Amino acid sequence: MGIWGTGTRALAVGCIAAGLLSVSVASAQASDDYPYAWQGQCPIVPQEPIEEPTPTPTPTPTPSPEHQGKPGKPGEPGESVAPEAEPPPPPPPVLDPVSGHLYDPRGPKPTCARRVWAINGSIGDPWGFVLRNCTSFVAWRLHERNGMGGFANDMAGEHWGNANNWDDTARRLGYRVDDVPAIGAVAQTDDGRVGHVAWVSAVGPGTVTVEEYNHAVPGGYGTRTVPVGDFRYLHLADVAPSPLIGSDRPVVSVADRLGESWTARVDDAGTLLVSRPGRPARVAGPREVFSPVVAPALVLDRRGVPWVAATTRDGRVLVGTLRKGRFTLRGLAASATTASPALAVSRTGRPTLATTSPTGTLTVRRLTQHHGWSRAARIGAPGSWATHTAPVLGPDGTGDTLLVAVGRAGATYTRALERGRLVRLRGEAGSITSTPALTSTGDGTTYVHQVTASGRLVVRTRTAGQWSRPRALDGDWSPYASPAVGEVVGGLQVAALDARGTLLVRAAVPGERSRVAGRIRSTGDPTRSPGLVTRSNAGVFVVDGQGRTARARLLARPASAVAGRTTPTRAGFTA
Repeated sequence: MGIWGTGTRALAVGCIAAGLLSVSVASAQASDDYPYAWQGQCPIVPQEPIEEPTPTPTPTPTPSPEHQGKPGKPGEPGESVAPEAEPPPPPPPVLDPVSGHLYDPRGPKPTCARRVWAINGSIGDPWGFVLRNCTSFVAWRLHERNGMGGFANDMAGEHWGNANNWDDTARRLGYRVDDVPAIGAVAQTDDGRVGHVAWVSAVGPGTVTVEEYNHAVPGGYGTRTVPVGDFRYLHLADVAPSPLIGSDRPVVSVADRLGESWTARVDDAGTLLVSRPGRPARVAGPREVFSPVVAPALVLDRRGVPWVAATTRDGRVLVGTLRKGRFTLRGLAASATTASPALAVSRTGRPTLATTSPTGTLTVRRLTQHHGWSRAARIGAPGSWATHTAPVLGPDGTGDTLLVAVGRAGATYTRALERGRLVRLRGEAGSITSTPALTSTGDGTTYVHQVTASGRLVVRTRTAGQWSRPRALDGDWSPYASPAVGEVVGGLQVAALDARGTLLVRAAVPGERSRVAGRIRSTGDPTRSPGLVTRSNAGVFVVDGQGRTARARLLARPASAVAGRTTPTRAGFTA
């Protein structure tokens, strides 16, 4: 990735990254919309001149002197040589699309001495990078696909330069740089003399597909699918989060009147499991149909009967309750496959359901007194809500059902469903891949904990119907995971992941001190949200990981706990 330097024209070798996999890369094609594809000329390695072949004379038999004037005999040797034949004309020159030079097809193709191309004497593209290099192609992608019309080599007064500088420049400008891919992110590596950058076009389980220039084909377009760990990722203006990041959580729980927790989770195979206190988990609904990247929703109505909702792999929301010892679920709404549904019990004692559609439309339904569900009531403008976070429902300090939801651009809104209108909460944009936590305490205060797009964990409080300004908890937090908040040892505690995927437990109110362990050994995955589970006779547990790797750790044990009892390791998982 040579760059178009400021003040002088600098030639530099382009995107050769040492140690990368050798793969076949398609040449320029319809998906290559780079405006300088196969244009310009590179300096070429001097070629040996092609020598024209010298034709060999062909002997022609002529009569001998004694047979002059007489017919010759067959097979007699000739006495003279025919004139040389004219050599065939050289073939027309052929244009080599890589180097941009004409060459004689009888010889080798031209080879670029340096992977730098000039058009009309200039090697710089309009954004300040070298033509047909990886930096130039990614700049074009950022303009055309990401909408970054102002991106250039001197954007914001910084010099982006060669590809190995891009991650450092992005950090200085406040952009997030991490190991989690996203559609439209810049994939970057320092490997090779000047590094390499590419544009992320798709994300799979453990893999990333990139579009690039000047990697395997000199000055040419290619795509390849490689392990996620081959690159780091610059989130300059992502088109969409990874489809494998959703509003997941290893377990959701709700306490009954005795302080024991009902729990629900979706296992690795996509089966929904619900467990009542002290009983084995039971399958709810069809097996292996639910999305493993979103958590279910669970609530108890006024009679203590559980209601559960979960999103399937194909985007249906199945909702139901326990009847005659079995969970009976029915399809009720459409949802993004990366967004959890939300359930809460309203003032009437009946469940309320909130879902976000695949196109980002937020709707609310209520269970009627006739045990049917109301028509969907739309909240806000169609298509305006983030599809990788879950809407949040819960009672506020007055008993109203409060809705909290994140918009596509990270704006956070609340609304009391029984009355009122949408209110935008003050503060910076929230992460569109982290679901806020809504908590109400006995003193009538309501809390919203949320990770912002920049990785701050902020807290807002609502008293007497008014929201406070956000206050931040210390730390650099993962924008891909959702915080979990609960009452532990007489105070609110928040469990959340930092940017490196370490599970931390902090006092949930700024200025207060935590009475529990601050750092919990965890998976190190910044996309795995934690969960909290309460057992009145065993304590409060924090759970992290997913499926078979989920682990529960005791945060606090009540004074009534049996002395000498060993710490449970599968709280909430009684299968």
